[in-house]
Amino acid sequence: MACRVQVWQRPWMSDTEECLDPALKKQAVNVKKMEHLKKKVERKKKKQQKWKPMEKWKQPEQMDAKDPAPLQQCLGPGCVYPTRPGSKYCSDACGMKLAADRIYEILPQRIQQWKNSPCIAEEHGKKMLERIHREQQDTQAYLKEMERHFHELEAIILRGKQQAVYNDEEKSEDGGDSSRLQIFCVSCGQSTNMRVALRHMERCFAKYECKSSFGSLYPTCIEGTTRLFCDKYDPQTKRYCKRLQVLCPEHSKDPKVPDDEVCGCPLVHNVFELTDNFCHLPKRLCNHHYCWEKLRRAEVDLQRIRGLQKLEELNMQEHKVRTAMMNRAGLVALMLHQTVQHDPLTSDLRSKVDS
Repeated sequence: MACRVQVWQRPWMSDTEECLDPALKKQAVNVKKMEHLKKKVERKKKKQQKWKPMEKWKQPEQMDAKDPAPLQQCLGPGCVYPTRPGSKYCSDACGMKLAADRIYEILPQRIQQWKNSPCIAEEHGKKMLERIHREQQDTQAYLKEMERHFHELEAIILRGKQQAVYNDEEKSEDGGDSSRLQIFCVSCGQSTNMRVALRHMERCFAKYECKSSFGSLYPTCIEGTTRLFCDKYDPQTKRYCKRLQVLCPEHSKDPKVPDDEVCGCPLVHNVFELTDNFCHLPKRLCNHHYCWEKLRRAEVDLQRIRGLQKLEELNMQEHKVRTAMMNRAGLVALMLHQTVQHDPLTSDLRSKVDS
């Protein structure tokens, strides 16, 4: 009795695939891959042919007659070539030529309208320029006055140094019980004697001032001025010191006072009224006028700096106003904006509130 042998087949395989050799199967897979790559290359070629350069689009005979979407004509004046993809012109030269023709056609009318109808902003700008010019003249006169005070102060200091020294006036200037009075220092808060309070406060201020720095990347260059900023270059921070030169405790130290140097401070009456008298005490012993030359010079220099800052602010304001006035009547503003004059008999287009 013969035995029946059952052969189980996979449902996804055909009879021919079962009989193929594994080498033949691998060869068939490679052939399919090659066909797939050929199809990809053909698709890329078709895409490149659609986006041709401008030189090829300009030749009508090279265009495909079967193309159902014809290109539009360039908007340039007198141009007969088709447009570039995504543009209204065949080249940049055609676009610039059309823009120039529009400017020549529209701009003269806009300029005539600008001249016929007054502009409120233009009138306000002229008034602001007049005000700025007056303030600039006042500031320049103030700077000249401060420069005069600067030279007068130097002359007073020179006269004071030429005075004779009187050691007998030390007792009358000190006062009776001034050695017992105490005052607190405004910098460190410690109590100190009234006689040496000014010296102590000045040294404390210099000590704390050296801990902070005021610098800039560029040195000061102001024409016609002398002795304003320290401008000492620091190689570590790579900046120039911007303290007042007479008050900079970091880069300028007070010279040693000799024994025979007079104080020379000009004396005043009723706080503000100057007299022709000077302090004849030795400078190292005078506690009432400690560092008076440095403080007077710093006061004058500070006023000069404030005047220069005011003049710089006025120059910036003038530049802004002039720039706004130039842009208001510029090419772009005249081409983009237009004022419609409904009444030809009225030249003033400003709205007036009925009284």
